[in-house]
Amino acid sequence: MTDALEDHRGTVSIGGRPITNLWFADDIDGLAGNECELASLVEQLDKASSNFGVEINAEKTKIMTNSKEPLKKEIKVNCQILETITKFKYLGSIISDKGSKPEILSRIAQTLAALTKLKPIWNNKNIAISSKIRLLRSLVMSIFLYACESWTLNADIERRIRAMEMRCYRRLLGISYKDHTTNEEVSRKIENATC
Repeated sequence: MTDALEDHRGTVSIGGRPITNLWFADDIDGLAGNECELASLVEQLDKASSNFGVEINAEKTKIMTNSKEPLKKEIKVNCQILETITKFKYLGSIISDKGSKPEILSRIAQTLAALTKLKPIWNNKNIAISSKIRLLRSLVMSIFLYACESWTLNADIERRIRAMEMRCYRRLLGISYKDHTTNEEVSRKIENATC
């Protein structure tokens, strides 16, 4: 596989460094700047695989673009047309043609589910608030922050993240939205509890 990937000269670059593929265990993600590059990359991989007696599984191999235009060229492996998709799950993260928003919304839902499961802890008056905060950060926020390094943010997503964080803190402190407590007051209470 290395032979096929080394011959591929793509136009995708990050920080001026050309990136043509990503590897994890036996998975390979090929990167191409246009349809011709992609078709050439798939053809090179298919040819290199067959030289070693290995076949690419066309049912498991997918294509995703970040272009608004659909692919014009049919890309094939073993005479089967590869399916074009708009999102997939990779190493526990959702990779989407819509950027980070689907992944972040999914993480928010998972975080709030974990928060709800720990309701007996949040309601327990015998547990110190500082201990509850440590539990929240280790058991709940870690779910949300998994693979966050690759997220792209905008104002809407930042607002949703802040709302989720405040919801967690309010649940932990036992503050209802009916109490008319501002986010600043909630933040101050959390800060004072961690000092």
